[in-house]
Amino acid sequence: MDTMINSKQIVQLRNKNAWSQEELAEISGLSHRTIQRVENTGSCSPDSLKALASAFGITASELYLDEKALASEDSNRQGAFYGYLGVGIGAASACLGITYSLVSGNMSTGHAGLYYGSIGAASGIFCAMIGTLSKKRSDSSSLAR
Repeated sequence: MDTMINSKQIVQLRNKNAWSQEELAEISGLSHRTIQRVENTGSCSPDSLKALASAFGITASELYLDEKALASEDSNRQGAFYGYLGVGIGAASACLGITYSLVSGNMSTGHAGLYYGSIGAASGIFCAMIGTLSKKRSDSSSLAR
C-alpha cells in the first residue's frame, strides 16, 4: 500500500543537496522512474519512503504530508481566486458604467478609451500583485515545513 508524502519537500531536499533525480536514485537505491513518480504524485511504498529518508539523513515521519500545510495551500489558492474574481467583477462593473455613459452621450469616445485603458492597466497590476503575493505566501509556508 502506497503512502502519501510531501513531494515538494523531496524536490526541495534534492535541490538543497544539488542532486539530480538520477543521483538521488543512485544514493537511495531506488530507480530513476520511482524518483520521478514520487516527485510527481507524492505516492510511494513504505520501503521507498525509508530509502528516501535515509538518503536525506532524516526520519521517514519528516516526509509525511502535513495536513495543516495542505490546508494553508488551499487557503492561499482560495484567497487568490477571490482576489482575481474581485478584480474581474470590479473591472467589468467599471466598464459597464463607462459604456452606459458613452451610449447615453454623457462621455466622449476619447474619455471612454482613456478610462477603459486605465481599468485594463489597473486590473493587470492588481492581478500581478495577487499572483506574486499568493506565490510568496505559498513558498514561505512550504519552507516552514
